[in-house]
Amino acid sequence: MKDLVAHFGLKRFPFDKTLRTREAVETAPLRECTARLDFIKRRGGIMLLTGDPGVGKTLALRRFADQLNDNLFRPLYTPLSTLNRVDLLRHINDRLGLPRRATKSAMYAQIQRELLDSREQKGRTVVLIIDEAHLLQVGPLQELRLLTNFKMDSFDPFILILAGQTDLKRVMDYSVLESFAQRLALRYHMGPLSVTETGTYVTSQLELAGATEPIFDDGAVGALHQVSYGLPRRIGAVAEQAMTYAMFDDRRCVDADVVLKAQAPG
Repeated sequence: MKDLVAHFGLKRFPFDKTLRTREAVETAPLRECTARLDFIKRRGGIMLLTGDPGVGKTLALRRFADQLNDNLFRPLYTPLSTLNRVDLLRHINDRLGLPRRATKSAMYAQIQRELLDSREQKGRTVVLIIDEAHLLQVGPLQELRLLTNFKMDSFDPFILILAGQTDLKRVMDYSVLESFAQRLALRYHMGPLSVTETGTYVTSQLELAGATEPIFDDGAVGALHQVSYGLPRRIGAVAEQAMTYAMFDDRRCVDADVVLKAQAPG
């Protein structure tokens, strides 16, 4: 039976999504995103993080959350964004570990009180990260805006990060959400990798997996970048498909022809 790992002399699959965040390849987009996340950590308030699917937003958020000081911050992450107004509040209430309340107003007041007490009484700032936020409807987004209103809109006791696909930028420009958009402390759109960064990314991932010599030549890297649009998740998927094609063709080096053939339909 063919074995990809053994065929290329690796220790594990090179583009596995279980990669530890501290092993993440330090690409320019990841570096820039990290710098902005560090800024919102210090400043507080609301951050809008957008980017195409597979660009690395969730990895950046995972790394950010992993590096937060547990004595000072309390990160709460959720990708559950297809909720109505009440269900969203209920979900945040549950993530905070609070008891259920019978009415929306009681639940809203309880959440705000917990967010405020966590910062002022316990010294831990809640960092609420909502992933896949492009799926949020206008109603739930308005609920989040109201939730951030403390002391007549003069205080930010918690951090809210809305992360989603590029469409989220357009949604936030709706006139009905103008007051929410004005509250954003920071916007950042995470871009794809360049050709050079694609080569660095592939090489680094392979070395982490145990590769001791190059597997993709320069032409293959160019082809990988072309068909993946520089998106790390797609780069990994295409690279593994190309390696699989090469394995069944009994090759130990991947060139541009192999990458393109592995992507050909049928």
